[in-house]
Parts: sequence; C-alpha cells; structure tokens
Amino acid sequence: MKNETGFFEGRELKKLFYQFWQPDSGEIKAYIIALHGWGTHSDRLIHPAEYLTEKGYAVYSFDFRGHWRNAGDILGHIDSMDHLQKDTLLFMDVIREISQDKKIFLMGHSFGGLISLIFAINHPKLAGVLISSPLLGMFLKLSMGKKVIKSLSKTLAKVSPNKILDYLIDQNQLTSDLKILRKHIADKNKTEVMSAKTATEIDKFSKWAMENASKLHCPVLIMQSGDDKIVDKEKTKQFFELVNSKDKTYREYDGFLHELWSEKGRAQVYQDMYIWFEKHL
Repeated sequence: MKNETGFFEGRELKKLFYQFWQPDSGEIKAYIIALHGWGTHSDRLIHPAEYLTEKGYAVYSFDFRGHWRNAGDILGHIDSMDHLQKDTLLFMDVIREISQDKKIFLMGHSFGGLISLIFAINHPKLAGVLISSPLLGMFLKLSMGKKVIKSLSKTLAKVSPNKILDYLIDQNQLTSDLKILRKHIADKNKTEVMSAKTATEIDKFSKWAMENASKLHCPVLIMQSGDDKIVDKEKTKQFFELVNSKDKTYREYDGFLHELWSEKGRAQVYQDMYIWFEKHL
C-alpha cells in the first residue's frame, strides 16, 4: 500500500492537508473520499484504507478545518458547516482530475458521516455514500471550566462564537480493540475542544439533515454500532426510514462500540463495505 500526502486549495483558497492510500500495483477500481470523525484526523482512517487498498480501491482523506494539520488559528473551530461542504466538493474536483472517469464514492464516520450525508443530499448524482455511526444526534457533553453545559444557547454562539469549550470524548467508548484504543489514548493530535459556534452549527445541520433526509436519492449504506454511547442510534434509524433512495441499506452491529472501522470485530464490517462497493462499481 502506498501512502502519500499533499495539499489542495479549499474554500477561499485555504491550503489544506490531505493524504491518500493506493494499492501497490494493479488497476484502481474506484476512488473513495473518506471523512473522519470529530476530534480526530485523517490518520485514523488507516485501518479501512489498508483493507480497501488490498481490494483495489484508492482512499483519499483530508483533515477537517479546526483539526490537527488544518486547525488554522483556532483549534476546534469551524465558521460554518457550509465551508466543509465546499472543501469536500473542491477535494472531489481534485480527485476527479486523476480518476480517469472511475467512480468516486464518499464515506464518512460520525461527524464525517454527517458531512457526507449533507453532501449526498445536495449532490444526488453522487455514485454512492457509505456512512458509519453518523452524528445525527450526539450525547453532547461540553464544559466551560468545571461547569457542564447541557444546552448551548444561541446567544453565546453569537456573542462569543470563538469561545472554546472542553469536549472530551471517552476514548474507551470508541473501540474494544485494545491495541487501537491505546493509540487513541496516546494520540497527542486529537482535538478535545469545540468552539461555541461549531457546537451550534453541528446542532443546526444535524437537524437539517433529518428534515431533508427524503431528498437523499443516491445509493446509500448506513452502518450503525449497536452499543453506541457517542451518537444516538435511534436518530440513525429515523434518518434511514426517511431516505427516499431506491437503493438504501441499513446494517446494525450488535455489541459494537462507536468506531465500527476500528472495532475488534471489524472484519464483518469490512466485508459488508466491500460487497456494497463492488455492487456499485
């Protein structure tokens, strides 16, 4: 597997870091844009990338704004979810130039799953979208100092949009694979804060996605962990029922924690992903 890095121009010509994984040899079947979860980065996609490149797929990813190599001036801050949509579109344009008319799929996990769903709703001609435990309703735990905020007021976001709040994800709730879990805990590049504006944007657009789910018409595979403590799996089920695509599939994995692509039993998850991609080539 080849792994290389580069930069592309995102919205407003912002220089953004990206990386890709490709098979060592052979023809590439299709290209996959993979979007990571909140607080992580593109390196976390190494495990599905290893599997998919062995099957002949190329996987491309970039760090979201507010995250690690694309953090900008304020870690954990995104001015607008629309900016991430534009970044994704521009990134897809970059890949389209090298894909030689091969199909380009979009797949996203958690926060990246939310971004992917919004993108798919707005781009019905997308070859297909594969989602893992989407952030359509999260158990939000933000804190300001020692005070836990149960509901973030829009006033705070307007008055102090760059106000940084603690957003600590319990790494033990991500995966039961102890080797990967140890790496997650030791990862110094994860983001454990979120701006007030970002929190309101996530809330606003997760609601928008639910309200517009019926407008999702491209092929879609939604995969949900059965023992998810990070996002609300009932919201995922509700979203799926609202989708109007004639080609939609839902898979739930009993006992699995949030990160399906990093879980101990991910072999079954990967097989389901592979079968779905092959069906839609």
